[in-house]
Amino acid sequence: MKISVLVVNENIEEGNRWRERLSKKGYEVLPECLDMSDVFYTLTQEKVHIVICAGGMFREETIPLLEASQIYFPRIKIVLVGIIDKDYLFSNLTNVVLTKWFPPELEKYCDPHAMSSTKIKLSTHQALSLLMDDNFLNGEEAASILTQSAKLTPSYVIIFVRTDYTNDNVYKVLGNCIAEHKSTFLLPYRQNEFIIIADNSPSKEYCRTVASNIRAGLLKDTNTMFSIGISRMRYKADELYACRKEAERACSATHMFGENSVIFIDYLDSNDIEYIYPSHKEKKLVEATMDGDTAYALQMLEEIFDVLKAREGLKQSLINKIVLGIIVKLNIAASSRVSAYEKMNLDSLSLKTLMSAKTINEAYDFLKTGICDFAYEMDEIVDVTRDALYHKLSVSNEISTGTADELAEEFGTTLCFVNTAIYKNSKSDVFSFIKTGDDKNDNN
Repeated sequence: MKISVLVVNENIEEGNRWRERLSKKGYEVLPECLDMSDVFYTLTQEKVHIVICAGGMFREETIPLLEASQIYFPRIKIVLVGIIDKDYLFSNLTNVVLTKWFPPELEKYCDPHAMSSTKIKLSTHQALSLLMDDNFLNGEEAASILTQSAKLTPSYVIIFVRTDYTNDNVYKVLGNCIAEHKSTFLLPYRQNEFIIIADNSPSKEYCRTVASNIRAGLLKDTNTMFSIGISRMRYKADELYACRKEAERACSATHMFGENSVIFIDYLDSNDIEYIYPSHKEKKLVEATMDGDTAYALQMLEEIFDVLKAREGLKQSLINKIVLGIIVKLNIAASSRVSAYEKMNLDSLSLKTLMSAKTINEAYDFLKTGICDFAYEMDEIVDVTRDALYHKLSVSNEISTGTADELAEEFGTTLCFVNTAIYKNSKSDVFSFIKTGDDKNDNN
């Protein structure tokens, strides 16, 4: 996990030096921030771990924003750098740290390794369950979990067992059946479903032997009906979910191969694109695009195409059809959520252009442009909603004089959305807005 740092400094040259220094240390440094309203807006929109701010920007009137940050973002550390007048004003703010300069000690305080050491240690069961489900881990994260928490090497096969009932005896039989085999791990997965992971490059013959022993044990010592599926071997940590999908698919093919059978995925087909394709990331891509979150949508796009590029012999016509499927899902999502959908300008998504794509990179560029256009149009539509909210806030005579949370509750939305509506229309923040409202009420 990269530690994200927000640098706040009116002095652009000094702020750039701070950002450059932190970037070299391996932090994820967010874009420049020049005033306190920018700070609160960024905190509501971005993942921020640490705020480093020039102390000269803080005055007595900025205390409400710091107090608000402690209420709404208590885990975010705010480091004030420089000579600060009336520093006693900050004494009751536990998330604020004062320092007179930007020294090595500050970098030590923000040490990404120190923060990373607070990661939760996963049990083997937790680690494998996380990897087995459709996940959004990158290859490095998955490899770390697999080798450190699960203690497995990424050269594995999954044996999937589904029974028509389960009890302690079924679980005991499965445990006894694999006990004599090295490099195997039994994982209860869902109700009536169990996963056996064989790692350390097991051969097909070895996996069939393990599965046959399980079959014999279940037939001999239980009355349950069952099916056993075997996946192919994979060598990447972040492809464990694909092994699970293969083994689960093989396990489900009882109409073709019979109950109480050991079914190898090769009996069904030899093409793995159905199982390795990250459909869960495609779903997230669509959701992020509909939210106007271009950056996350493009991250999912990149990871989807990493999988496609790694599949040797994948025909261009199939790649184009996969892209077409994503475009269709984007259209379905947009048409069902947005009444103004027909007004959206999506000329870049010409199907004629897509179907003429000759390379995977052309297909990628086509979809990237389309996602950016979709996200932009969605953001424009949401901005209309923000503008309408800001208008309501501005003309309402019934705005709560209480907290920002109460204001958001009055208008049926979130604090972050209210703040965004105010910021994009006035470059102010929700707390200043409430104070202005209080002043108007006082004058009346």
